[in-house]
Amino acid sequence: MKKRFLTVKEFRAILAVIFLVLVLAAGLLALNWRLAGQFGAGADFLPAWQGTRAFLFEQTDPYSRAVAGQTQLEVYGRAAHATEFPYALDIPFPLLVLFFPFALLPDPVWARAVWMTLSELGLLLLAALALRLAGWEPKRAFMFLLLAFSLAWYYSLIALADGSFSILLALALVGALMSMRDFHDEFAGFLLAIAAMKWEVTLLLWLFILLGAYSAKRWRVFAGLGMTWFLLNAVGFLFYPDWIWPYLRAVTANLRADDTFTPVLFLQKWMPEYGARLALLLVAVLLLILVIEWFNASRGKDFRRVAWVAALALAATPLLGFSNTFANLAPLVFSFTLILPFAWERWEKRPYLTISLFLIVFFALPLFLRWPTIASRVPADGLAFLLPPALTLLGLYWVRWYVLRSPRTWLDEARRELGR
Repeated sequence: MKKRFLTVKEFRAILAVIFLVLVLAAGLLALNWRLAGQFGAGADFLPAWQGTRAFLFEQTDPYSRAVAGQTQLEVYGRAAHATEFPYALDIPFPLLVLFFPFALLPDPVWARAVWMTLSELGLLLLAALALRLAGWEPKRAFMFLLLAFSLAWYYSLIALADGSFSILLALALVGALMSMRDFHDEFAGFLLAIAAMKWEVTLLLWLFILLGAYSAKRWRVFAGLGMTWFLLNAVGFLFYPDWIWPYLRAVTANLRADDTFTPVLFLQKWMPEYGARLALLLVAVLLLILVIEWFNASRGKDFRRVAWVAALALAATPLLGFSNTFANLAPLVFSFTLILPFAWERWEKRPYLTISLFLIVFFALPLFLRWPTIASRVPADGLAFLLPPALTLLGLYWVRWYVLRSPRTWLDEARRELGR
């Protein structure tokens, strides 16, 4: 049989699509450049960009105080005070190779614009992958509403303005789950290797994925992880053999000054007598629940349950005592999105209307809490930080039975869609 070649008409159509994609990408990048210049300082992204450029073009220690001082000038407009966050680079040197392409851009605003564009795509992919892992294809109108929510949510906007790592790191972990589901174990190991930073976002799910790979005897995951780490560390030690101690000093400096949002901080403020003990009890209970759920999910054959526990781990991470920021709540887009297919399955009458209302309420909640009139009467920071993960956990447990039971057949779903 002769191989069929593209016709002139088909070739022109492909070129038109490619041209349209390039134009849209250029327009989005230009818009993000404008937004990056007007909003936020990219405080999460800048230390990596400054440190990588200092090493590449100035042969300077990327973990030095001088490099941190450049970031402080961008963020504060001056050197940081003793009690302020020092913005020292706290990424392992071998993983700085991921930032080399951004460091080639001399303008920090353009570098942030590219990072912002990738993060926006990451948010859309987190929502899309959550639906794919749940095995659900919603109507186009609802899909558009969901994607708009993912980009315009309060915490997503903060993460984009700060140049947060949380979105792309969460995407790497979800991508590792997808790769394991499709038996691309070496690639899953590669994604786990490059996600080994910013543990306040990744640690819990990262460990659970490794435990799941170990219990399932998926040794190729560890092979991919070990090989990636070996190559990155070999390159790192070749160019900067003494990076470990400066890196640890920078991490220590950040930890000493990092007094941002934690459950202990808020509970101690609201309940001085027993707030700290209540926070420790909360952490212990959450960890116990997560270990039990992950152990049961890893023994089962339904990958929807594994995805559900992954969403549970991402939702629980901000409540486990790590010092966090609002930007690190952006990965909740994945956890919240995973609730929607099962809520649709749960709600017999007008399911799309119901889950659309859920989406709108979840979108409006932080805006309501941050409204000046409301914020002056309630502990707005604490509620805006604690409520989204707490409500997401409750939502995940609300649909738990639908995750554990056998999914509907395609005929059941077709009948239900036709009935709507």
